[in-house]
Amino acid sequence: MSSSNNSSTWKWIDLFRLSTKLCPNDEVVKVKYFTARVKSLNPKSSTANNQHAYLRALATQPHLETFLGQFDYRKSRMPLVNPPNLARYQVHRLFGLPLRRYKDGNISIPVWRTEEKATDVNLGSHLISDAFRDHFDTALVISNDSDLCEPIRLTAHDLGKKVIVVNPRGHRRQSESIRNVASEIRNLRAAALTTSQLPHVLHDEFGTIYKPEGW
Repeated sequence: MSSSNNSSTWKWIDLFRLSTKLCPNDEVVKVKYFTARVKSLNPKSSTANNQHAYLRALATQPHLETFLGQFDYRKSRMPLVNPPNLARYQVHRLFGLPLRRYKDGNISIPVWRTEEKATDVNLGSHLISDAFRDHFDTALVISNDSDLCEPIRLTAHDLGKKVIVVNPRGHRRQSESIRNVASEIRNLRAAALTTSQLPHVLHDEFGTIYKPEGW
């Protein structure tokens, strides 16, 4: 979430404890975590294993439920921000760089595009469903995804529930479209993250869960 020196201590987050800190005057009855299992193009990467450990750790919390979308990557072409001039383009091509030049002067290069699917749809669907069934009085949504604007608007304005939206990147301004539909906007502070961490070692039915190195 940040490039500060303390960012490594923010990944092993106790989402239930964090929710109680963000809503100290409310009783937190349920936490729903929406994500997708990551995939890595690097076979030596520990990202997937680290996430698996975290999901196991979250599963030990009785008031928390995880909902998984899909994580995909595909080959695509993206334009360069600073395309080289024609002479440098020809040199790059000569050395085998797979650049492609277009009539308008733009130059693209092949990249891997990652995409997380269904996460925002799942969150929005549960938000509306839980509000309709009167499962909460106040919803706390930690996101800055403008795709959630309509579910938030329906929940707050049509179903009459309070929806507090927390910007996960507290140093950045919340999406203006979200600000227009949420009941209240808050920022996520570093202090709340650093004091809302899971134990370094946990246990479940499969054995011992260790906090990943560097987390």
